[in-house]
Amino acid sequence: MGLDCSHEAFHGAYSAFNRFRRAVSEAIGGSYPPHEDRTLEANAWYWGPGYNEKTHPGLYIFFSHSDCDGEILPEDCVKVADELEQLLPRLDGMGADSGHIARDGGIGEVTRRFIAGCRFASSQNEPLEFR
Repeated sequence: MGLDCSHEAFHGAYSAFNRFRRAVSEAIGGSYPPHEDRTLEANAWYWGPGYNEKTHPGLYIFFSHSDCDGEILPEDCVKVADELEQLLPRLDGMGADSGHIARDGGIGEVTRRFIAGCRFASSQNEPLEFR
């Protein structure tokens, strides 16, 4: 059992999607649970310096979306894709990780696939579905 996103955006374990979000958070200087810093609230995620919901609404959607159901609207898919794309140089340097992330070519390639899925969903005027 795991996360299966529409438009070929992501297919893998929930834990792999969590590691994907942790890597994106690390790329912006933030933290996504489970945190290395045990003083942080266990179930909250944290922005890095210079990032917030107003400056990066696509990342806000990405971090706060359920990992098992729901959808991202077509117009929001563009925001998510644009903002993830800006992080690719940092994400490419993070390596292969493990499990489904490694299977799919590492953090950078998983991000590219998610971006492509978001752009494809938007181009079809369809939501990106999480199931």
